Amino acid sequence: MGEQAAGASVRQDDISQRVRDARLRLIARSGLTSGPVNVLNAAVMAVFLAGGVSPLVLAAWLAAVVVVSGLRLAVLMPARKPGQALSRRMMGAFLALSFVMGSLWGVTPWMVGEGASAFALTAAIVMIGGMTAGSALTSAAAPQAVLAYNAPAMLISASYMAYQGGLYGYLFAGLMVLFLVVTCKLARGFSATLTDAVRSNFELEEVRRQTEAQASAMMRLAEHNDLAARRAEDQARANAAVLANMSHELRTPLNGVLGMAHLLEEAGLEGEPARMAKRVRESGQSLACMLSDVVDVARIEAGRLELNLEDVTAAALAEKTRRMFEPQAALKGLRLDVELEGESSRALRADEGRVFQMTRIFVANAIRFTEEGSIKVTLRTQLDNAGAARLHVIVRDTGSGVPESARPRLFDSLTQDVVDPSIREHGTGLGLHLTKRLAGLMQGRVGYEPGPADEGSVFWFDITLPVSVKADRYADGETLSLTLRRLRMLVAESDPARRSVLLGYLKSFNCAVTCVGSSPELVSALGAAAYDAVVVGLAIEDCEPEEAADDVRSLPSTASMTPVVRLVHDLDEPVRQIANETQVRAPVSADHLKSALEQALAGDVAAAASLRRIA
Repeated sequence: MGEQAAGASVRQDDISQRVRDARLRLIARSGLTSGPVNVLNAAVMAVFLAGGVSPLVLAAWLAAVVVVSGLRLAVLMPARKPGQALSRRMMGAFLALSFVMGSLWGVTPWMVGEGASAFALTAAIVMIGGMTAGSALTSAAAPQAVLAYNAPAMLISASYMAYQGGLYGYLFAGLMVLFLVVTCKLARGFSATLTDAVRSNFELEEVRRQTEAQASAMMRLAEHNDLAARRAEDQARANAAVLANMSHELRTPLNGVLGMAHLLEEAGLEGEPARMAKRVRESGQSLACMLSDVVDVARIEAGRLELNLEDVTAAALAEKTRRMFEPQAALKGLRLDVELEGESSRALRADEGRVFQMTRIFVANAIRFTEEGSIKVTLRTQLDNAGAARLHVIVRDTGSGVPESARPRLFDSLTQDVVDPSIREHGTGLGLHLTKRLAGLMQGRVGYEPGPADEGSVFWFDITLPVSVKADRYADGETLSLTLRRLRMLVAESDPARRSVLLGYLKSFNCAVTCVGSSPELVSALGAAAYDAVVVGLAIEDCEPEEAADDVRSLPSTASMTPVVRLVHDLDEPVRQIANETQVRAPVSADHLKSALEQALAGDVAAAASLRRIA
């Protein structure tokens, strides 16, 4: 509390000092103009008084006005320098000289004699009113300066009008006093307004400094987090590479064990030795499959996975599944049904081995955990208008199902520190985790649903695959490397707050981000480097966002093919795909922006695989 009170006191002192400096600076600037005006009006007044005032008196009065005006200018002259303000001593001298100047104007009615012109008294009263009004304008920043000048000018002249007596004399005297009160009140009102303006400006500067400090801190934090994320990513890749190499090393002795088990079975053993040899072979094969899955997970983590693209049909996958698993299901007394739906004979571009690996994991688990009943595998192929297809694989069983407590993190149980006790005895979920990662690389997803009446399980995955055509750019057996990398994103947004939000979102999506604020900068950036996508915000300095997106499309290079994601107000849906861009509703959220980027990058399998959350 003490520190807060001290801070508030310092802040109030700072505001008071700023108000004082502002007042004195305004007085200094306006006083430099009022000095010559006093001399000029005094010369005009001397013309009206000539002939009715003793020349000696008039000369002395005019000389006094000139001297006092010069002294006021001399006091104010140092304040002409930038950043300088009147000191307290200078202000005191200015107030004293203002009082003398006001008195000199106030005595002018008393100087009007019988020989003066008929307009002399009227001119004196008008001049006094004009000079006091000018004083109220030029010195309104300091009410005491207005009072020092106007009080003697108005009161001395009012005393003359009262001395003349009569109705009009007293009326004019009262009007002068009223005019004095009004001018002083207006000066106080202007002074209060000035104080409020200075205080508001001070608070705005304070907020700006705090905002800049916070922005700087956030930028340092973002850079620190970005560096930490990259280090963690590099460490994860290194660990995954070690794990992959270790798994390969384990395969050599394991292959020896499998070979010896096979030779023992071929040696004509009978009874218990034969069963033992068979158990050794089956266990070794299970271990080999597990090691293969470990290697695959490690390759994905290390960014070294490659997909061998070739023509694949759902019908061929179904037949392969039937041939492999019908004998295993029959050994347990289970019925295996494999069904096809949709365009099952349409050739798709995919890695047949990986797609079958995902199917194999689900079907093998279904056979393992089902004691009676049946297993049904459905492969559905759905085509869309964008030259791609959706392959949906569903595996239903009548087994024991998955405990409800394990369902939320079923496909991530491998990554958990503590495995759910209800599924500990069945393994750590390596196969399910691998299926999720493979589906993600193919622009797909995995899922689980309990069977009817909560009996059995339904596991499924669906992936997006290009449809094969005769002029397909891929050749059979071509390798598509999915080495994980940081995506390069170009953000076009001039609003600092919105740009910071987009920057934070994109960095959390494994993206290296470049920001620009105008269309020329956008075109220049695209000409200087290649980007995976362009994100166009709501504000561009020199054009509308739609025009900036059109500028990208009109580039005379391959940069014109860069995917564009544009923020749009008041969309009916969170994300919308149109002819040449992907639109996302603003204000944008992280999930909607990621979904829009996934749609925009759907044609680039490698880039889409690298789009993932790292925070």
